[in-house]
Amino acid sequence: MLNPTSVDMANEEYANADYRQDSGTSIDLREIYAAVFRSRYILMGIIGACLVIGIAVTLLMTRKYDGIATVEVRQEAEKVLGTEADREGASTKMDAERFLDTQLDLVRSRMVSIAVAEELGLFKTGFLESMKVSAKPKADDILTEQEVRRELVIKTLMDNLNVTYTGQTRILLIRFVSPDARLSAKIANAYANNYIKSNLERKSESSSYALNFLRGQLNEAQVRLEESERASLEYARRTGIVDASNAARSSGSTESNQPQSLVTAQLVQLNEAFSSAVSARVAAEQRWRRTAAMPLLNIPEVLSNQAVQGLLEQRATVESEYKEQLETRKEEFPTVRQAAAKLKEIDRQLTALSRNIRGSVESQYQVALSQEQQLQQQLNDLKGRTLVEQNQSIQLSILRREADTNRQQYESLLRRFNQLNAESGVQANNLGVVDRAVAKSKPSSPNIPLNILVSLIAGIVFSGLYLIAQIQLFDRIRTSFDVTDRLGLPLLGAIPHSDDVIEEMGDQKSAIAESFNLVRTGLSMSSQGGAPATAMVTSTQASEGKTSCCVSLAIGFSRLGKNVLLIDLDLRRPNVHRLLEVSNKVGASSVLSGQVPAASAVQKSQYSGLDVLTAGPIPPSPTDLIMGQQFDALLDEMGQQYDLILIDSPPVLALADAEILSNRVDATMFVIESGRNSRKAVLNATNRILRNGARIAGVVLTKYDPGELGYGYNSEYAYVYQYGSRKNDDE
Repeated sequence: MLNPTSVDMANEEYANADYRQDSGTSIDLREIYAAVFRSRYILMGIIGACLVIGIAVTLLMTRKYDGIATVEVRQEAEKVLGTEADREGASTKMDAERFLDTQLDLVRSRMVSIAVAEELGLFKTGFLESMKVSAKPKADDILTEQEVRRELVIKTLMDNLNVTYTGQTRILLIRFVSPDARLSAKIANAYANNYIKSNLERKSESSSYALNFLRGQLNEAQVRLEESERASLEYARRTGIVDASNAARSSGSTESNQPQSLVTAQLVQLNEAFSSAVSARVAAEQRWRRTAAMPLLNIPEVLSNQAVQGLLEQRATVESEYKEQLETRKEEFPTVRQAAAKLKEIDRQLTALSRNIRGSVESQYQVALSQEQQLQQQLNDLKGRTLVEQNQSIQLSILRREADTNRQQYESLLRRFNQLNAESGVQANNLGVVDRAVAKSKPSSPNIPLNILVSLIAGIVFSGLYLIAQIQLFDRIRTSFDVTDRLGLPLLGAIPHSDDVIEEMGDQKSAIAESFNLVRTGLSMSSQGGAPATAMVTSTQASEGKTSCCVSLAIGFSRLGKNVLLIDLDLRRPNVHRLLEVSNKVGASSVLSGQVPAASAVQKSQYSGLDVLTAGPIPPSPTDLIMGQQFDALLDEMGQQYDLILIDSPPVLALADAEILSNRVDATMFVIESGRNSRKAVLNATNRILRNGARIAGVVLTKYDPGELGYGYNSEYAYVYQYGSRKNDDE
């Protein structure tokens, strides 16, 4: 048995996953080229078929001519009165794109199509026959035959009409297509004329409707205005509210805060007088309190009095005389006593005068206080009257505001009515014909170069879809990259396609022989001990070159001087005896069933060192024979006599033989025919073997033709043995 190696560890890791993902997601142009090359004939057939179909359709298509009329579309019409701007609408100015799209739909509208058909008499003439419309109008439960024909004419007009803009301009292209060039031009011009005509009719109808509507609204607004003004005057008369603001405005006052009634005016005036009285009372009170707290001769009013000032001067003179006399005379002296009496009299007069002055200050305070109290009482009475009047004024204000609102509405409606009345006679148009359609000599369709180009593009697209479907649905294992990258298994070698592998193995310089030498080398290096003692060759399904590969490997090892035994255990479809041209009367089935000993069943082949144990007669139950103890005994017995035992086993899928044999040999080689098996099928087969604990030494890719697969002979298999030719050249 082989020791575990890096290959064995890889096999164990591979067995843990049911399915491997691709190693990379990058696009491989080489793989794409190879897929195209493999399907080149089918792809060329698809493209050729599309081209043939395109040319055939082009030749069978009816020649059609188009008539093109151009119309300029302005968002605003020319102004005549200068007031038409109001009718254009602010929304159209702010949304030009929507306006232009609206014009497209207006040209395509059913209304314009009916007008065109009526103008040209298309409902009565052979228009449908000219358009090659094969449908025959038939009456139904709702429409008569004439009505059905009318609807069909309208539908034909709308189906063959195409309305677009020329790039970024506002030039409208009205295109009609028909088999008759003159008819196409006539209908295109009719569409342009009726489109402009319908635009003017809509504006006229809009103006008439607006005038009638405004006239009714104006009458209603006038009635509401009269009623509201009459109601406000009646309420003012009933409540006795007199508006004083009119008199204030007539007097030339421009202030906006004038009183609105007599009571309000009186309240304003009385409030102003009361404020003045309060100010006067406060000032008088402050002056009185200051005066009452001061000595008489310190009061400012006393000091400022001229009489007091005269008395003070007299007193100063008398007092001076009195002091002079006291210096020389006694107080009892008559002149001294007379001066003292004068001084006392002056003091009395000063006191009396000062008190009178202070009393006058108090009197002023009392008068100011009395006036304030009287005004306060009058103000309180007038406030009550004002509150009553304000309650009444609220309702009057409501009535007046209603009257003002009705007046504004009436004036606005009247102004709008006068404008529309003046504009109704002016129909400015924002549309104008730029070019009229003319009959063309060359048809617009079919466009032969365009149709061929479209057919070619369609062929390329369908070819690409086919290629994608082939890659996705037929995920085949074709190259060594597929084996290593997509299966995750080591590659032992790639065997080129050959009609007779065994015959070419006879020539040791052939490409087949060199390829199997590489496989032999890979198998020998698959473990540390060299080539395994027992190895099995299997495949996913039959006819993949499994038996040829097993026989060729046996021949290759025998040429190295090894003693090799080849056992054919494909007991259902044996083929080793045919390739080696030996008898199959006795073989592995005879040995495993115990009929003959192994030594007598083994045969010599035509190759030195290679013995063969053919399959023998086909048994009724090959699986039971393989599972028996005789097989292990056979391997033990033959293992002592031969250096290498190679077993040709049945395919894995649909049979259990390969699974049973795989864990009873040292190594398993898996043969995959290039381009035959899907990745999923191969993974399923290899997983069945690996789950049994077997070791896959590697994969042999058979029937490999890189040139046919689209990879080129120098990409995967480029070795050509030319020893003989070089030798001849040297000679």
